[in-house]
Amino acid sequence: MLLNEFEVFCQEAGWPGECKEIGRNTSLATLIGRTARKALLQMSARKRTGELLRRALGALKAFEVSTGDVSFKLDVDAAVGIADSGDLVEDLRDLLVAVGEAARESGLGFALILDEIQNLSRDDYEALIMGLHRAKQKGLPVAFVGAGLPLIPSLTAEAKSYAERMFIYTAIGELGEPAARDALIKPAEAQKVSWDEDGVTEVMAYTEGYPYFIQEYGRSAWDLKAGKRITLEDTRAAKLLVEADLDENFFEGRIGRLSDTEQAYVSAMAALGDGPQDSNQVAKLLARKRTSLSPIRDELMRNAVIYAPSRGAVDFTVPHCAAFVRRRYPSE
Repeated sequence: MLLNEFEVFCQEAGWPGECKEIGRNTSLATLIGRTARKALLQMSARKRTGELLRRALGALKAFEVSTGDVSFKLDVDAAVGIADSGDLVEDLRDLLVAVGEAARESGLGFALILDEIQNLSRDDYEALIMGLHRAKQKGLPVAFVGAGLPLIPSLTAEAKSYAERMFIYTAIGELGEPAARDALIKPAEAQKVSWDEDGVTEVMAYTEGYPYFIQEYGRSAWDLKAGKRITLEDTRAAKLLVEADLDENFFEGRIGRLSDTEQAYVSAMAALGDGPQDSNQVAKLLARKRTSLSPIRDELMRNAVIYAPSRGAVDFTVPHCAAFVRRRYPSE
């Protein structure tokens, strides 16, 4: 996983930094507070304690008291007037600045490495962006690496317009065929197992370069092999297992929890075919005005089921989702 590599980079540089995953019910205040706590304690353990580190620990204690997340005792007095207002935007900004100043004093840096950014609420995301912006303005060694689904750039722009200038966006989509082939073949070769070329071709066609699908297909085919070779027959048998597993454990979790109106929207998308679809055509199929469907579309985008690859178009965020919807949730 790419974020794990950033974590390794931090460790090699001596920077406190650990990858955290944001769930739908994650409290940003709790996550940042505990990440900052661990970073400050690591700085303290290096015996680089200075005035700014003590100040940051006081700010952290004030932040924890303010957010109600005093889960561990800090043997310092809470700072007064820093990170204690009860306003997440203001307090998170104060905390990130204090931690950044302590890191600079210690000759280190502080890294936030967050996965599934799209699960943050708009208010939490805005608070995070504003805190990072203030740390950047002050030239502090605070790094941020975030990952999520394709709607992240639009969510970032919506949260704060200037955020577009703060970050470098890199789209990591489907693997090109050479990389996809390597991802499938090389792990097997390391165990002295080979793939039939026809089998590799079938896997490439089905997975469309989507890394998780390659991983699942490779695992299923590996379990079916009889010797030191994964045959075309193994590959075709594995496809049935992969499709059934993805239906139950991947797609159903995304589509089955949707409301009736959301399911109707994605069913209309799927009925139009695979790939990007015109929002007007989706509305026409549902016999609705496009503007009346905007709240449904926006909620589906917020939940990372669909995204907008271009103006006026919508598409599923992962391959084969349209085919799954046609199988299990056909349009009426």
